[in-house]
Amino acid sequence: MKELKSLPLGESNFKTIMENNMYFIDKSMLIKDILSAGRVILITRPRRFGKTLNMSMLEHFFSMKKNSESLFKDLKIWNEKKIIEKYLNKYPVIFISFKGLKKKKYEDMKNGIRELISKLYTKYVYLLNTDKITQWDKKRIIGILDKTAEDAVFEDGIKNLTEYLYIYHGKKVILLIDEYDTPIQQSYLNGYYDELIDFIGNILGNALKDNEYLEKAVLTGITRVAKESIFTGVNNLQISTVLSRLFNDKFGMTKEELHEALKYYGMEYEEEKIIEWYNGFNFGGFEIYNPYSIMNLIFEKEIKNYWINTSGNKLIKDLIAKGSAEIKSKIYDLIEGETVTTTINENLVYGDLNVNVEESVWTLFLFTGYLTWIDKIGEGNSAEYRLKITNKEALDFFKKTVVNILEDSGFKYKTLLKDLIEENYEEFKENFKELVENTISYFDVSGKEPERFYHGLILGLSVGLQKEYIIKSNRESGYGRADLILIPKKRSNPGIIFEFKKYYKKDGDLKSSAEKGMKQIEEKNYETEIKSHGIERIIKVAIAFDKKEVEIVIK
Repeated sequence: MKELKSLPLGESNFKTIMENNMYFIDKSMLIKDILSAGRVILITRPRRFGKTLNMSMLEHFFSMKKNSESLFKDLKIWNEKKIIEKYLNKYPVIFISFKGLKKKKYEDMKNGIRELISKLYTKYVYLLNTDKITQWDKKRIIGILDKTAEDAVFEDGIKNLTEYLYIYHGKKVILLIDEYDTPIQQSYLNGYYDELIDFIGNILGNALKDNEYLEKAVLTGITRVAKESIFTGVNNLQISTVLSRLFNDKFGMTKEELHEALKYYGMEYEEEKIIEWYNGFNFGGFEIYNPYSIMNLIFEKEIKNYWINTSGNKLIKDLIAKGSAEIKSKIYDLIEGETVTTTINENLVYGDLNVNVEESVWTLFLFTGYLTWIDKIGEGNSAEYRLKITNKEALDFFKKTVVNILEDSGFKYKTLLKDLIEENYEEFKENFKELVENTISYFDVSGKEPERFYHGLILGLSVGLQKEYIIKSNRESGYGRADLILIPKKRSNPGIIFEFKKYYKKDGDLKSSAEKGMKQIEEKNYETEIKSHGIERIIKVAIAFDKKEVEIVIK
């Protein structure tokens, strides 16, 4: 029996993987695609899709400080003889990653970026030993190395380094910047976005705009950050997002690559289950699988949630927690298997998340991989995309996140609904009113469709009951349309019907509105569907509301 290659779990250094004969998904033809693309290339993909590994591969291919023939001789790119002769280890390369910059305070982030650029310069201390570099420039290099230089010097640090390398080597520079948007996202999450954006924007913008010393620049990240002057004026910028065909099969695993990996490790018998759990990513019309999840699955031999449990979910959780009634309600619809149709802003601006909130939320969910797109309607900026939850991994995350948000507010969903199921009606009413009071803003319930928020809130509370209940939202039942029906999977549990009524003055008082809702449940026979499952005990709940004021009638 042959010895199988080890899995590159957590390893993103191309040389380490190749020299240790680890399992490698050959993405070397990305090199050819990069050479055919624009002078400045931005590639955005979700976390854990091989961005850093691919950037490491590019570094080892182009860098004149490497001798990489042995690393590439068995890969697809080796057949491109003209490319090998012209580009393999022929260029000065700058490779810098912002991946580890996760600071809670602005000063710590700025110092972290300064430290990163200083460490970058240590790779090129030989520049201090040549007469090709002026004494004045050498002073600036030393100022960066010992971190005594002013911020303005650091802001020009990457651009100046491209110039120094060009002067020294006589060749233009390949610039690789990995996870460029990590500091920007962290600044948004931790409340110092406005302070950071000029500093980081100047560093990146200066390096990319009108830089005559660049042969090629490649940046990776999760989102395309625009309007922060990072890419404004960048000539020949080419962008690849999850909506683009460009490089669409070069990050993540294609279905063929998945099949090959499962066959190699003797797990092809699990392929159908694996596809059901981990598929769904649409990169430019190409079906893609998350390599992080697949590699961990092969190692542990267990189908479970791998990707979502890694770090980096805070932004998504915050957006769900702070989202409007409309957004929350649509999230619950997505959990139920429905889709959302929306425009997508590829020029996402973290600073503008509060301006066009809904579009920004769906854009972030798409670019971060929690949602994927099914199809596109229209063209240009007005094009709309139909989105769904990506796969079972992402669905598991959404379910747990909804529950966690409610629990973080101090309420245990199981306890609240347990009171209802066990007929502790007064406790349910009291706790539900407190939940509304403490977790819902005035704006959530004063929009065009406030019923949707209350409907979504109860649906969110019900998510944790899916093992015990069939949850049907806005489904036809009896002679009308019930807002929410919970059908027990065991006959010993009660069925539950919810009806939501917005208060109108003509109803009298709020309690009268709730009673009107109860009358609607009974007159329209909403219990028909539950009874068809052989369930006799049915709890009917009518919830009437006037903004944050709530009245509940239960029978």
